[in-house]
Amino acid sequence: MELAVGVYNISSVPKMLELAKITYGFGVRRFVLVKVFGAAAQQIGDLFKLAFKTGGEVLVFNDISDAVEVLKPDVVCALSKPDGTRAVEWVGGKMLLLTHGADLSFSPRELPQGALLCHGVARDVGSVGQLAIALYRLLSPQP
Repeated sequence: MELAVGVYNISSVPKMLELAKITYGFGVRRFVLVKVFGAAAQQIGDLFKLAFKTGGEVLVFNDISDAVEVLKPDVVCALSKPDGTRAVEWVGGKMLLLTHGADLSFSPRELPQGALLCHGVARDVGSVGQLAIALYRLLSPQP
């Protein structure tokens, strides 16, 4: 199982660091930022420091298609609001689990062809909550 967590369209430093802490806390080493701007772009050094301390890595891309080209995931799962999406599940191979840094839903033109819209829980708990629950569902042993 190879999993990378990606955050798209992020400008908040505290939110960027919280998403990274959740990612690294679940043992996922690869944290991917796509379209970083504002304060998050200016303070990205704090993220690299956190990654170094936890043994993680950080990749930064301008566009989701660039991340897909480099990472070559078998599945791209974009966490979104629960309306009309499916519950996140492991389908095998390499997965890129994307969350939106601005608590918005992904538009179809932002995502690569074949990307799945998923949710961690069928409630609107924001991107931080969706990521934490999705990682728990994906990485916890199932009874």
